[in-house]
Amino acid sequence: MPNKPTKAICKAQLWVKRSTHVRSHLDNLALKKTQHQDAQALTKVFFLRRSLRLKLSDAYLAKLWQMSLRNVQNRLQQLEDIGLIKRFTQPPRKRPEGWRQERTLCLIIRPVNDSLASKKFQQSNLQAKPVDKNSTLRVKTSPKIPYVDYLALQKRVSKGSWAFWLRNNQANPRTMGYLLTNIHQRIKNRPEILESILFDGEAARLKNSDLVGYVVSEIKSRIPA
Repeated sequence: MPNKPTKAICKAQLWVKRSTHVRSHLDNLALKKTQHQDAQALTKVFFLRRSLRLKLSDAYLAKLWQMSLRNVQNRLQQLEDIGLIKRFTQPPRKRPEGWRQERTLCLIIRPVNDSLASKKFQQSNLQAKPVDKNSTLRVKTSPKIPYVDYLALQKRVSKGSWAFWLRNNQANPRTMGYLLTNIHQRIKNRPEILESILFDGEAARLKNSDLVGYVVSEIKSRIPA
């Protein structure tokens, strides 16, 4: 039997899939040339550092995008509006040099189908839109992200989130006990593999019970008991 890929190889393959999805997402958006270039430059930083969460200052982004600090805020808002990133901030903390507030940028990996379906909506969001001066100083309320994006930000797969996904995809109630014990035991510390499996299932356009069956079969194949 062929050797199963190592954890390092699986992670490398996952980053390739993430990169492919982000490129497809950007290519299907109605972005202006400068917006597309800035989006590419930012995503490149995430992939070079192999992290979906980065603390990047406005000064760093101004240098990356070759623009003023004031325009950085506007560009971040635009990239958040099209669903490429999400911004999270911590409460201000007093430091020796004064008060400081940390901000984390999260890269959102959306399926290709989402990019095509929401192209017109995202284009309208990129029209001139007032930006709140304090927009980067608080967490912005936005719709729930897809489960595959949620997994990309997790170190573990919680039983609650796994159960929620199963119910949303019409898993057979008679198999829930097995899925929440045996199958969850395999994936609870491997969110990156579950994310990769979901990418493959969505690429094959599987839905509901068909998707659940595929995911369970792949979990058994890729993760030993």
